[in-house]
Amino acid sequence: MRANRIGLPGLVLALAAVPAAADDPPDIDHQPSPCTVPSQPVAVCASIFDDQAVSKARVYFRPQGERYFSYSEMVFSGLEYCATLPAPREGKLESLEYYLQAADDAYQTRRSSTFQVAVLETEACPFPPVERDVARASSITVYATHRKQGDKLDDKFVREGVSFIARKD
Repeated sequence: MRANRIGLPGLVLALAAVPAAADDPPDIDHQPSPCTVPSQPVAVCASIFDDQAVSKARVYFRPQGERYFSYSEMVFSGLEYCATLPAPREGKLESLEYYLQAADDAYQTRRSSTFQVAVLETEACPFPPVERDVARASSITVYATHRKQGDKLDDKFVREGVSFIARKD
């Protein structure tokens, strides 16, 4: 019996015809802004793709150097997933750290790099990622990731229009 030899070109074509595995975690494409401004809610958006379905997307954030992250859920807007973060309080926050995490319907997760966003005066930040949708800016929900965060949002953020969900366990 003779072995079937397809050679390298045939192998490449055969592998190209195999569909991608349906168990890959979501891909996150996000372009961070280098700065934002005080007293304005922050919009964070990303393109998130999966071979099946994206079931959850979140933005985890904290004041730079703090121990615990909080998070806000991202919502699909038709083109991308977006979340609104509370506004940094003027004079209280110099930099914000955040990362994005997405999960698909098979519980595969992917986390982005951690990004730093400087909080600068309006004149020093030409294109801040400010939330322009009044409804989203006035009804932000933030979730604690640890019970030691207490029952209210860190005072480095504006609390008006923000619902803070404390961690009880």
